[in-house]
Amino acid sequence: MNLLITDIEQLRETVKMNAVVPFESVRPFILDATDIYIEPNIGTATLEKAEVDDTLKEKICRALGPLAVSLATDELGIQYGDAGITVQNKQGERSPASDAKIAAAKANLYYRGMQALDRLLTYLAAHADEYPEYGEHQEQVTPGGCLIRSARQYQDEGLVGIDYSTLSYRAMLPILLQLQVRNVAEMLGEKLYTRVISGEPDDLRLLCVRYMAAKCAELHTSQTGREQRLNGSQPEFTPIIRPLYEDLEMTGNYYGSQATYYAGKIEAWKSEHPDETGEASDSGVLHWNEKDKKIFTSIS
Repeated sequence: MNLLITDIEQLRETVKMNAVVPFESVRPFILDATDIYIEPNIGTATLEKAEVDDTLKEKICRALGPLAVSLATDELGIQYGDAGITVQNKQGERSPASDAKIAAAKANLYYRGMQALDRLLTYLAAHADEYPEYGEHQEQVTPGGCLIRSARQYQDEGLVGIDYSTLSYRAMLPILLQLQVRNVAEMLGEKLYTRVISGEPDDLRLLCVRYMAAKCAELHTSQTGREQRLNGSQPEFTPIIRPLYEDLEMTGNYYGSQATYYAGKIEAWKSEHPDETGEASDSGVLHWNEKDKKIFTSIS
């Protein structure tokens, strides 16, 4: 695979970079950013097509540049040599940036890159006829069987705002599948679950979609359920995508209450449609008015 960004001038079109920085210093990070962020999300065939498609190449480079420099930020300011790891310190010239400013710059580069990558995925999905390779790749990274099939469905039917982010949806997909095969399947029972997977009845399917979306949002929102901590309320692990939600209140979780609400609506639907569940409506009733049933028996 050929590099889409081949020199510093081309890199400077997407990110702020000193022209005197040798391209060989950032080349490894461009390769890594391509392998980590670009290729897994758009597929190898689509990436190769960018070599002859200028519009696609430009959109990929707008994501690739910031993500590559974000990866390079921690290493570009230091040097490896016989004296160990060193930094330049010349009086009267530029002073080294503080750790806070470096962290802020790195976070901003990552944010810009991920935003550009999300726009790239939206562009590819909107031009499916021009990029059928991406459609095939999308089918591979989004396995069938999930009631929520896309970011748009997650937001429009699930009623949870994720800015129609394909990256956010893909990051949440494993949890959505877990909620479906565990929570939803147990609530519905085998007969109803099989029908809902096939798309009917539609009103029950919609309730299940909204339950899954709200429950998944609750799991991504809550900071109080994380066992591993670093300092105080800071989680030990930072997600590799931008945060989907933020829970700054200690009084509960809105999405949690929504999930409970839709779980109740599902149970209410089952009660209103006993014939649909495959369970007899009077299965728990004991009929004592039959001649072969008696309350008392003789043990003598």
